Amino acid sequence: MFLPMVTAAPATPAEATWPPPGVSFDGDPAVPDISGVWLGSETGIPGVAFAPNRGPADGSPPTYWAPYPLPYTPEYRKIVADRAAAAKAGRQLADSTARCLPFGIVWGLVARVYPDEIVQTPGEVTIFSNSSMPHVIWTDGRPHPTDLKPSFGGHSIGHWVGDTLFVDTVGITRQTSIDHFINPHSDKLHLMWSIQRVAKDRLHFHITMLDDDAFTEPVTTTNIWRRRTDPRWQVLDDSSCFENNRTNVDDKGNTDGFIKF
Repeated sequence: MFLPMVTAAPATPAEATWPPPGVSFDGDPAVPDISGVWLGSETGIPGVAFAPNRGPADGSPPTYWAPYPLPYTPEYRKIVADRAAAAKAGRQLADSTARCLPFGIVWGLVARVYPDEIVQTPGEVTIFSNSSMPHVIWTDGRPHPTDLKPSFGGHSIGHWVGDTLFVDTVGITRQTSIDHFINPHSDKLHLMWSIQRVAKDRLHFHITMLDDDAFTEPVTTTNIWRRRTDPRWQVLDDSSCFENNRTNVDDKGNTDGFIKF
């Protein structure tokens, strides 16, 4: 029986120039290997010690936002005050995790209690966080989507320069908070951050938040991640979320999505 010859489709202009100029992938000698299991530090309040049930599992010291107190606009200072008053009354207005929703990218980078795993593959670096969604940093030269809708993780693109992966993240929903103190941000949050391998077993996450609606100036921090090679760090208990917890509502009073059983 005669079978027609199958030929490949012509390469598009993007494919014809693959990989894009200046893009480095895992395996390139110029790119450091940051794959592995890492435990970061947690953001604290200057002069205030962690509560007994807070902080990284290895006892690492806190890191801090700068400047602090956070430089909120008048509108967002009121949001912070409303959240504090509600918490004092026993209601959480903005803890997405208490409502069985993801932590969000910023909280996930600066409030580390248990180890995360970083996996490098050609064209992307993925951070797998304990009890949260994986976060992909695209390093294949693609831009941010033009029709991007806000999400908990936003959309991240990055490129390597020497020992540092520079990352740009946009499209982060205002439903998330920037840390476990439930500090807010707007839908305009623009995260500019980098992962620098400063030693074999150390990564520095340099993070800058730009948000014209929420902040009067940029807010920065450096979170220190330490490599964990003991196999016991690689096996963590499952995390559970109690979807019938109807005492936690958002700032609009919604409790949609909870299941009473």
